[in-house]
Amino acid sequence: MSTLRSLCLIGAISVGGLTACTGNKEPPSAVGAIPDGTRPTVPPTRPAPEPTRPPVTTDPEPGAPAEQPASVQYSREWFVSPSGNDTAPGTQDKPLRTISKAITQAGPGEIIRVQKGTYAEKLVFDSTVRAGTTKAPITLRGEGTPKLVPTGDGWYMALVQRPNWRIEGFEFDVRGQRQLAVTFAGDTQGTVLADNELHSGTFGSGISTDGGARGVTIENNHIHHFAQGSDDSHGIVIAPTSRDITVRGNDIHDNSGDSVQCLGPEGFSNDTPANGLVVENNRMYDNRENAVDLKTCHNVTVRGNVMHGFARTATARGEAVVVHYSAKNIAIEDNDISDATLGVSVGGNRVGAPPTNVSVRRNRIHDLKSPEGAAIRIENGNDVRVLHNTVTGVSGFALVVGHGTGGASSNVVVRNNLFNARHAVNLGPEAPGLTMESNGYQAGANFTFGDFFAPANDWKGTPLATWKQERSLDVNSSESATTLTDSKSFTPGVGAVDQGMDLGLPFCGAAPDIGAVESGCPENTQAATASLTE
Repeated sequence: MSTLRSLCLIGAISVGGLTACTGNKEPPSAVGAIPDGTRPTVPPTRPAPEPTRPPVTTDPEPGAPAEQPASVQYSREWFVSPSGNDTAPGTQDKPLRTISKAITQAGPGEIIRVQKGTYAEKLVFDSTVRAGTTKAPITLRGEGTPKLVPTGDGWYMALVQRPNWRIEGFEFDVRGQRQLAVTFAGDTQGTVLADNELHSGTFGSGISTDGGARGVTIENNHIHHFAQGSDDSHGIVIAPTSRDITVRGNDIHDNSGDSVQCLGPEGFSNDTPANGLVVENNRMYDNRENAVDLKTCHNVTVRGNVMHGFARTATARGEAVVVHYSAKNIAIEDNDISDATLGVSVGGNRVGAPPTNVSVRRNRIHDLKSPEGAAIRIENGNDVRVLHNTVTGVSGFALVVGHGTGGASSNVVVRNNLFNARHAVNLGPEAPGLTMESNGYQAGANFTFGDFFAPANDWKGTPLATWKQERSLDVNSSESATTLTDSKSFTPGVGAVDQGMDLGLPFCGAAPDIGAVESGCPENTQAATASLTE
């Protein structure tokens, strides 16, 4: 997807007063909502986040209820009802009429209980609204799933610029309007958007963070059907200057763009890239483009997600995960990826430096489809590590690397992967410093060096023994008919158990297993993923 098309997702670009995306004049964008002089600056890039894996022997469980205290005591309760009156005291028997009035009244430790009904309001959490505190957040709770609908003006339904608020239990029905459901900007540390349904908008995204937004958690929401014809509309957009954003446990699908896009500044600003994003335990599927698209963003972890249903379209190759432009310090780990044309793609589109310090590890990539059907494709990048992945049931190559799209793939390390695929590796000429060792291949797997192509089912390439001799790669790797016991649980077979190199990750036998799943571990064992530097 082009940078120009990406900017449409937040209405961030216009030329001569005409929006470059659609040719129509648009209202001010999320980027323009905060004057440049007042937008908080982002601190220098921090070390890559230390991700922690879910239990080795169990699949992730997206959408699990958010953890709540056993019993929350509120210092005051406010009530809102369609039958209320904004001159009322906001009690249960004399409720307020509008949510907008209630949010200007509530203070730290208090809760606003919004009763069932339809509310046509634009919610603005600005300086007229009090901030919560870490110990006493302010809760805005829908009871009986009240519905918020657009008022018809502007580009958002809710603008949140205050810290330590919790917004939960609503339906945001955008009703086909060119508006975001919720956008965050400024000091939003500790603010949570949870357990809502957001759908049916035709702007660039459903939810966005921008303007120095920080510390926001977006969890356990149902986000779907944001679409604008042939243009992108994403479930969630993380824009430049955002930092420390968590996207967790959401169900995101049927959007005309990506489930989650981390947008880089290329082409429209000199803003600092988004920094410190965690995308974990979500279900992301059936979008026109990707599950996760990471442009120039720093310190991002994508883990424990289930992603499926991505086909080639006019604007995407059908990748589940894309890491490109100048993304830095990225971990793609413990995801389940299926029913896509391409599993994980690193590199490709590029303006400045290529993706740097990228780890693709312990992912289960399976049942991919034509026309490409490749599991992992590294088009350009520096210091990319492909470790402990399991690949099975793919129509294309398990690994494609070094074809020089946008530059070389430098210092790529490929270790302890279980490539249970007929077509194993397609290697191009631009992979300086490539290391491949301790991988497990399907018996009779095919390898090739040269141009990239999508192999036919009956294509025969170089066998592993010749590959080792000619390329001096995979010298201690092996092939076996028993690398994988079960393609449903991804349990390694005899040919993979205790056959891996020790890479500093926890393991439960005499040596690490090859592949994504470590066998023989006690139930509920937690394996903390170490930061790898080789």
